[in-house]
Amino acid sequence: MTDQIPKPFSSDKNKLIITKIIVIYSAFFLILKLSSIFQGGWVMANLLIALPLVVLGLLGFYFLKSNSTNWIYALGSIVIISAIRYYEQDLIVWIHNSI
Repeated sequence: MTDQIPKPFSSDKNKLIITKIIVIYSAFFLILKLSSIFQGGWVMANLLIALPLVVLGLLGFYFLKSNSTNWIYALGSIVIISAIRYYEQDLIVWIHNSI
């Protein structure tokens, strides 16, 4: 008798959990950027940095409501969030100087 261990990358529950984390993190990041603006940060630069995460959060919210998640969204969101967080300070200065 062989025990069938489910693969972690094929489980719908894992995709659902990752999508929920992305939606919650996107809302947190928006609140963080709005807080930065209220404390005297550059308005346009902070809003433009938050825009991709707001789109990811809204897309994730749509996926959660329609109960259809996928790995492309989950992995792409992780890459985008990581890149934005890593280059955030440089992007804010670059956007501010460009506007």
